[in-house]
Amino acid sequence: MRDLRTRERVLAVVLAGTAGFVDAVGFLVVGGYFVSFMSGNSTRLAVDLVEGDLGGAGIAAVVLVSFFLGAVAGAVVTRLRPGDDRPAVLALVASLLLLSLAVHQLTAATVVGTPASMTVVAASMGAMNSVFHSRGEVSLGVTYMTGAVVKSAHRLVDALAGGSWAPYRQQVSLWAALALGGVAGAVLQIVLGVAALGIAAAVVAGALLVTVWVRGRERRGA
Repeated sequence: MRDLRTRERVLAVVLAGTAGFVDAVGFLVVGGYFVSFMSGNSTRLAVDLVEGDLGGAGIAAVVLVSFFLGAVAGAVVTRLRPGDDRPAVLALVASLLLLSLAVHQLTAATVVGTPASMTVVAASMGAMNSVFHSRGEVSLGVTYMTGAVVKSAHRLVDALAGGSWAPYRQQVSLWAALALGGVAGAVLQIVLGVAALGIAAAVVAGALLVTVWVRGRERRGA
């Protein structure tokens, strides 16, 4: 995150908050499984298998696969739209979130309704991690914060040793955004149910519009 420009740092914080929001909604809807945090689902998969809970293991496995396929889709977009991949990935994420709402509405009365809509949500979170993509690599993951927590510890030590506090604040801001987004997601899921995902889709769509506007202005000024 140290090499990102100011507006990119703001976008990273917004997307981290959105990921926390979506993950909290998914966690409550699915019942203890994550839609953006695959380390947790991997642990749930292992524990469920050992305990003989094949249904739970199946949920964890399906969400894992969906997240992976979403990440694949994000990677494909970055290859198809070099130089203009960020808006394309944001459009993909917003579209998948809206699709999850449509799937939920169409299948709400069926047994597969909730699992089907949440698998689409997981795919959107997998795709979101391709927003910050550089030289064939994901330069910043925005749906998981273990790395940010570890980096914040290192940046804190660096700052206490006389270095700049800015890198520490940047890492902490990502974690704080995800946590606060999770609080908002949990509250609104209780109030609105799965429809709360519409707010997340609107935020991503807003980020897309701002990104397109900023890039257009830069091109006109070049």
